[in-house]
Amino acid sequence: MRDKPFGAALLDVAQQALTQEIAPNLKGQQRYVVLMVANAMGIVAREIEQETLVAKTWDRALARVEREGDSTLDASASRLIEAIRKGHHDADAALHGALLETAQVAAGIWKPSLAAPANGA
Repeated sequence: MRDKPFGAALLDVAQQALTQEIAPNLKGQQRYVVLMVANAMGIVAREIEQETLVAKTWDRALARVEREGDSTLDASASRLIEAIRKGHHDADAALHGALLETAQVAAGIWKPSLAAPANGA
């Protein structure tokens, strides 16, 4: 068993090579592009590493709405959005907590330095 997803580990190594060995030797637009690519690689690596946590947090949020058959995540999320817009969950503290948790996990993936620690994660 591997400690973390192999693809994420490869991306981490490639990102470190870009940021520590290549970017310092570049200037201007080339440096910007290399750092942008390295940042994208970091985001993808974190998405791979956090895939299970993302699924669990969304499952908790979407459990607050009825699922119709074998709905996809997008279809379930659309129903949840519609229900929220209609005010069906205005006082639903459990849903609020679940959505907050999904936002914290997403923030940890997209901008870890700004992410608040997720409860129990």
